[in-house]
Amino acid sequence: MGGHRQVHHRVVVLGALWLALVSLAGCASRVWNRPLAAVPGTDVYDFRHRMPQSGGDTFVVLAFSGGGTRAAAFSYGVLEKLRDTPVTVDGKPRSLLSQVNVITSVSGGSYTAAYYGLFGDRIFSDFAPHFLYRDWQRDLALLPMRPDHLLSILASGYNRSDLVAAYLDQTLFGHKTFADMSRNGLPFIIINASDLNNAITFSFIQPQFDFLCSDLSSYPVANAVMASAAVPPAFAPIALRNFKDCPERHKPWVADALAHDDVLDRRYVVAQALERYFDARRMPVLRLLDGGVTDNLGVRGSMMSPVAQDGDVPDMAGAFTPRQLQRVRHVLVIVANAQVNDEYAWSRQGKDPGMIAMTRASFNAALGLLNTETVSLAKQGFLMWEKHVNATRPQGAPQVKVDFAVLTFNQIKDPVQRSRFNTMPTTFRLQPAQVDALRALAGQLLEQSPEFQSFRSVLAHDPEERAPH
Repeated sequence: MGGHRQVHHRVVVLGALWLALVSLAGCASRVWNRPLAAVPGTDVYDFRHRMPQSGGDTFVVLAFSGGGTRAAAFSYGVLEKLRDTPVTVDGKPRSLLSQVNVITSVSGGSYTAAYYGLFGDRIFSDFAPHFLYRDWQRDLALLPMRPDHLLSILASGYNRSDLVAAYLDQTLFGHKTFADMSRNGLPFIIINASDLNNAITFSFIQPQFDFLCSDLSSYPVANAVMASAAVPPAFAPIALRNFKDCPERHKPWVADALAHDDVLDRRYVVAQALERYFDARRMPVLRLLDGGVTDNLGVRGSMMSPVAQDGDVPDMAGAFTPRQLQRVRHVLVIVANAQVNDEYAWSRQGKDPGMIAMTRASFNAALGLLNTETVSLAKQGFLMWEKHVNATRPQGAPQVKVDFAVLTFNQIKDPVQRSRFNTMPTTFRLQPAQVDALRALAGQLLEQSPEFQSFRSVLAHDPEERAPH
């Protein structure tokens, strides 16, 4: 009997301690976006105010795909390669990384893009030990086990994605907001999620937030990255408020696109989805999930979206001033696609897939097809833009040339090595050797890319780039 009383006493004491901890910690609350307010023009997070204008006539775009730590490490390797690639611009030696204007990203690639957009070259000393080599999978699994975290999740209006975003905000992104992003000549970073309400890409740029009558500059970068990487069903959506009406919401191109009623026109499709934001009473809250659901490469649905370009995609009007548009001559687009193409165990064994395995295979099939189509359409879009700009320039004026490089594991010639990379999991835990192999592979594939070689060769032999202006 005495032993039972002691056990009961210990349970009561532990229960009391747990309740005391919970009461002291309290419940965490969701971080919401704020309504749009009058802000100085220099604080607007869009192409015109935050995109750096690299010297010379170059324009460089990087697109980082999803794929957990695999994608983060692969895209990090691209940054390392560009850092170590010398070019001469306006007669001065520089790294090619310093000439990058835009980085657009999805899911795992958003961790790398956001970190570089906030901290610049610090990424080369901090990011690998703090993220790539760290077992984030374990950290994220342990987060809900703390009593205060568990209580917060059980409360209404807070979910596991909110919890992870708060953890990322504290441990990786240093409580930075979009007011801190893309400063001091760093590339314009476009983090992309998927709008579950309307089945379109949602980019964390002010022109997108205008449709919510909301201010992006005060929003935590960690929450945007979490939205970009919130893979269902493992993570719940990140929520954004849709505020009451404002003048910024009513873009002329939306009304124009809707008036033409062309269901095959991309502007019409996007405008139709954006029109649903107009009545906040019918859509008070947006739910954002992994950007890979709508565009796992983050290139066509973001930078080339009519939202980012204010409806004028062929001119890319949002990305350039008229003078810059006339001056640019050498365009390089690098798509770092960390998609894998692994065999399934149930397929090799001739078995029926279970529910989870079938869902995963279906998602991967749709994603693979979407990636292929997205790359093709994005390349066509940039080549159409090249043709459009050249047609508007005076006869005899320098022409624009676009080099569009795509890096994929399928470009690995050795079948054993190709299989090695295609079997790397989509998780946030890789072995250090796997991370290092991905970093090295990105540099190797980029060096072998004909488009990358063409771009470097043109710069090396262009007197406009070699000599000061």
